[in-house]
Formats: sequence, C-alpha cells, structure tokens
Amino acid sequence: MSQTFLWILNQVFFSYVMLFFISGIAIMNKKSDVRASNNTVWVIIGLMFLLLTLNTASLWAEFDVSRREVNYWTTALMYAIIPFVIYCEIYVLTEHTLRQVQLCIPAVLNAFVVLVLPQISGFRMFWYNEKNVFCATPWAALPFAVDIFYLLLLVLTITISFKQHMGIHILIVYGAVAFTLFAMILEYCNIVSGQMFNIMLIDIYLYYFFLMKVFQRRTGDEMAQKEYELTQIRLKLLQEQISPHFIFNALAIMKSMVWEDSQKASDVIDDFSTCLKENVSALKFTENLIPFSNELEHIKALQRIDEAGKGRATNVIYDIKESNFRLPPLTIEPLFENALLHGISHRKNDGEIRITSSSNSENYIVRVTDNGSGFDVNAETEGVGINNVRIRLKYICGGKLNIESSENGTVASVYIPKNITEDTK
Repeated sequence: MSQTFLWILNQVFFSYVMLFFISGIAIMNKKSDVRASNNTVWVIIGLMFLLLTLNTASLWAEFDVSRREVNYWTTALMYAIIPFVIYCEIYVLTEHTLRQVQLCIPAVLNAFVVLVLPQISGFRMFWYNEKNVFCATPWAALPFAVDIFYLLLLVLTITISFKQHMGIHILIVYGAVAFTLFAMILEYCNIVSGQMFNIMLIDIYLYYFFLMKVFQRRTGDEMAQKEYELTQIRLKLLQEQISPHFIFNALAIMKSMVWEDSQKASDVIDDFSTCLKENVSALKFTENLIPFSNELEHIKALQRIDEAGKGRATNVIYDIKESNFRLPPLTIEPLFENALLHGISHRKNDGEIRITSSSNSENYIVRVTDNGSGFDVNAETEGVGINNVRIRLKYICGGKLNIESSENGTVASVYIPKNITEDTK
C-alpha cells in the first residue's frame, strides 16, 4: 500500500469504527421503546457517513495542488452538512412540526451561503491557494457560528425536555456538548485540526446513550403508571359491574317468576349466572383478551334478564359479519347496558339497539347503536364503565372507543387492532 493511503487510513480509521459501533447500537435498540432509535438516528448516521467520506476525499486532495477545487467543495459541503447533524439531534426531542421547520432555517441559510451564493455572485468565504493551503475571510466564521447556535439550542432543549432527569447522565451530555464546542473553537482558530469528526461521533454516542437511558426509565415509569391504573380499574369494575342494584333486581325478577313460570325462572337464573361468571372473569383476568363470542353471550344474557323484568321483548338487532377475534372483557357489554338503560329507556315500543361487527384492513370494528334522544358528548362526564372501556382498550390492545351522539341516537364504535388480536389467538 502507498504511504498516502496508509496515512489517510490512519486519520479516518477510528471515525469509521466509531460510526459502525453507533450503527450497531441503533440496530440492537430498533425494537425497543427508545425514541432515539426512530428514523432520525439513521439520518444522523447517514449524514455522518457522508461527512467522513467527504473528509476522506479532502485528505486525499491535500496531496496534489491540482485538486484544489476538490478540496474546496468537500470543505464547503462539510460546512453545510454539520449544522444539519446537530439539528437532527434537536429534532429527536421536538415534536411540534412548525417548531421543527423554524429550527431548520439557520442550517438552510448557512447551506445557501456556503454552496449556492458562490455560484451566483462568485463570492467565496474561503478558498485554497496555489499551494493548496486553506485561506479564509471573516465570513468563514458563519458556519461555526451556526454550529455553536445549534449546540447551545441542543443544551436548552435537553434541559427543558428532561428537567426531571437531572442526574449524572445529563451531566455527561453537557460535558460532551462543551467538549464539541471547545473543539470547534480550536478548529476555527486553526490551533487543532482533523479531530472534529471524532469528537462529534463521541458526542453523538453519548447523546444516544443518554436518550436510551432516559427513555428506558420513562418506559418503566409508564409501566408502573399502567399497573396502577389497571389496579384502579379492577376496583372500579367491581363497583360498577357487580353492583347491589343489578343483583337485587335480578333476584327480584327470579323470585316473581318462581310461582308464575318455573321454567322461565330457571332460564333467568342461567342468564344471571352467565353475567356473574363474565363479570368475575373480567375482574380476575383484566389484562387478557377474550373471544368476541363470549362478550356476545354476556350481552344476550343481559338482554334476556331485562326482557324478563319488563315482560316484553327488547328490540335488539345483531348484524355480526366478523366474530373470529378477541377483545378485552367487558368492552361491549357496558356500551350495550348504557344503550339499554339510558338510550332507549324513554321510548316505549320503538326503541331499537343495533350491534354490528365488521372489519377493515387494520381493525375489527364493533358498533352499538341506539335510536334514543342522545346526549352532548362534550358536556357530559363519562361514567365509570365507559371510562374503563376506553382505558383498557388503550392499554391492553391499543384499541380505541369513539362515541357520537345526536338527537337521533348514539353510536359507540370500538376499534380492535388486527395485529394485536391475531397475535393472541
């Protein structure tokens, strides 16, 4: 190998090894709940690979004065790209789209001045002379000023985003940013050169390590909060679903039927047992998924108990196009009970409840529709049962509940993701 090649390899070898190491960590954390492992980190790694390639080409161009233009454009491209790398680190922590666009403006303007303006006006903030030596005007400070602006903005963003995580990890990130800032000043003053990329890579690694630790801790906090809320749900389910009113009402119906029609009384007892069994199972297995057919049987048992108490049929229409899926227990039953007790209770003979199931490419959809007088969904506070449905759908299977109501009735729509239900069959 030539001495030139070995010298260049010696200059860039550590940088490439470090970048491949960071890429490996990102791949290992791809499936974890680490926000830094989204597509943005791959943009950062891609830009760093591009910068190292340009740096390698610049080192190669230094050995021949005829390659001055190559040296100029590789340097110009590096000046233009570095602010975007730091911007992407900030982008990971900024969620508002407008804010993200506004923060990109300094990097775009810097790229325009460095790359486009020389083509339009012939003005260059730096150049390489006949001996291939770097020369600069005072305007060459602009890229460094933009870099420093983004570094300070990164520190501010980290401080605001992680105020509750002010420990040793955030001090490491502050130290890495300060070290990068110091290296930029030395590079600009031409005191130390050629180490900027290695320092930036170390900075990115420490930043990624910090995010990984913070988001792992945040995930742990969210899991603890989830467990707490599910515990509260179990208690509320006990209060809501196995209520004394429901038990006393069912017992009164059975008592009145014993003397009139023992067979009907036996049927109501069976339906009452079905309801109790499903309620108790829901309390015991709050985080499990059950077949949709179980939920339907629970609803039909409740319907028959209601009909026995009223002494007339309840107009319930079942339009079941999809049934081979699973959902959290007591998901549809509270919606049906609300439609029964609040939706059509004021209508005499024309009250109607319709239960439908269907699917699209992503979800199984179950709707409970009634033709009652409706209510203002924005003004009224949700009951315990409906709120439980909403929370359990979110935590257990990533589903959601949507309720629409007008003077013509109410539609409650439950969306169950197919990928979750298929994995648990």
